[in-house]
Amino acid sequence: MAQNPGKASNHLWKPQQDHVYLQEVAENIPSANPVQSVALHVGKCFVVMEQKVFLLSNNTFIADKNAPAGVKKLISMNDDLWALGAEGIYRLKNNKWQKIDNQEYVDLCVHQGVVHGATKEEIFRLENDRFISVKPKGGYYSSDVTMLMEDGSQLHDTPVELGPIKRIESYSGTLYVLRPDKLILFDGLVVNEDFIDWGMLPSKDTRDLLSVGSRLYISTDKGLGVLRGAALTTLKGTNGLPVEHTSCLERGFDNDIWIGTSQGLVRMLPNEWHYFGGDHWLPGNQVNGIAVGDKVVYIATDKGIGVIRYEPYTLQKKAAYFENHLHEWGHKRLGFIHMLYQKNGEWVREVSDNDGGHTAVYLAAMCYKYAITKDQTARNEAVESFKAMIWLQKITLTEGFIARSIWSTTADKDERGKQGSGGLPAR
Repeated sequence: MAQNPGKASNHLWKPQQDHVYLQEVAENIPSANPVQSVALHVGKCFVVMEQKVFLLSNNTFIADKNAPAGVKKLISMNDDLWALGAEGIYRLKNNKWQKIDNQEYVDLCVHQGVVHGATKEEIFRLENDRFISVKPKGGYYSSDVTMLMEDGSQLHDTPVELGPIKRIESYSGTLYVLRPDKLILFDGLVVNEDFIDWGMLPSKDTRDLLSVGSRLYISTDKGLGVLRGAALTTLKGTNGLPVEHTSCLERGFDNDIWIGTSQGLVRMLPNEWHYFGGDHWLPGNQVNGIAVGDKVVYIATDKGIGVIRYEPYTLQKKAAYFENHLHEWGHKRLGFIHMLYQKNGEWVREVSDNDGGHTAVYLAAMCYKYAITKDQTARNEAVESFKAMIWLQKITLTEGFIARSIWSTTADKDERGKQGSGGLPAR
């Protein structure tokens, strides 16, 4: 016996629970100058522009008049905010800036529960509000076994150097140093350049370093290096990385990693990638820094700060957002759904050969919505769209010949279409 698709018991679909999920909601805060660095401290967002510190408040950049000048980088660590500049390193604690050291520091990390800082040539350990060098009294040792004497000491023609240091990170109980072209393992004595048993960096142009769980990530201009133990693998476009030209890294809030690139922002989750491009999710493409809070991410770009918040949503709430947008912006006309474009500085509805196509999709959506929710408003919208589609058939006075759009002298500010998307003249 043939099925009757009109009976509810014969539907080929079944309703699903509209579970709550986290939806990305973006906000862009443009700036006159590139934002060089960004950090979160006690729930507040601090940024650096032209080597000056600003507080982001109510979408406005307010200069921190008490902050040091010449700041190149902000780092939030152990409930303190650190400012790294050419004239020294400063710490914001209890709303007061304090100078800790006169040297120029390039990075900080927490190693074995203690804050460590790095200049371009040395690593220091913070003790009683002072940075103490961890350099051995006899100098650094090399990982070259030919330098090893019988008593375990080493003789060097020239001193072994730890730098030039770009970044430092604590991984698997050991300090790692990122040079401009190489990754170094430093155990407190030996500067080990030969610890990798397998693999190599995707590029010698290194950018940033991040330790997450059992892996150490190295950003370069040609993808990410991933160190696990002594094995180094790569993540590139062929592995799903949306943009290989990476600039910075930051730990996320949900077992994720955020990756800044020259062409937007990337979120790496255990089994998928999310890409956030400039001019939509961000005010600019070049990402210079990332700060992650509780379900919120602040992104420093060349054209301002991007903010991505994760808010609880359902599919029905998301649908309502777009339905309201259609109504508020005036996409609806005579039962049809239209694109908008600017004409003489004014947003007007476009009359084109796609009007029927846009309306058909909206008709289907309202039908599904009514079937599930029994919302009378959704039914009315579906009926109005259906009448518009029928009108496309009736207006031609030829059975089976359906018009692509209907233009009205009273309801439209746009001109009547002159050609179809295929380039042929409109009739």
